[in-house]
Amino acid sequence: MCRQTTKSGYRLQVAVAAVGLCLVLASLAACGKASPGPAVQAEAPVQIRLSAKEREHLRAGMRTYLESVQAIVDALPKNKMAVASASARKSGMGAVNDVSVSTATKLPPEFILLSMDTHQKFDDLARAAAETGRKGVVLDHLRDILANCTACHATYRIAPE
Repeated sequence: MCRQTTKSGYRLQVAVAAVGLCLVLASLAACGKASPGPAVQAEAPVQIRLSAKEREHLRAGMRTYLESVQAIVDALPKNKMAVASASARKSGMGAVNDVSVSTATKLPPEFILLSMDTHQKFDDLARAAAETGRKGVVLDHLRDILANCTACHATYRIAPE
């Protein structure tokens, strides 16, 4: 029996393929010199050449990171761990689903590895906020996330194709 693929089904297949590609590239990078976390700044930032649409998409993702961090920082002094957890989840691994395969192929494997690690760290923070409710634990996770952000911005620059 032949099954028709709906538009949303096709998008899901593309998203799954993109995430799979990202994971493969990240695994390959892990076998080489790449490691997630704070990196030594390169002499000159690595240029990542993307189309205008791809650059905007990547920047939108970074804005989501910032919005999550801002909401977490706002929630912690109020002891609103559920808000901190929900805010972190917005930047977790679920946010990776909308990366196109064509964009993923333009990204350095080390960048993908760092990006995936950052998304995972947001999920870890979300879990810690929900399960422990301890500000110190959440702040430790937030410190690690921001170290990844600093390493990425020290290492990479988005540039026009």
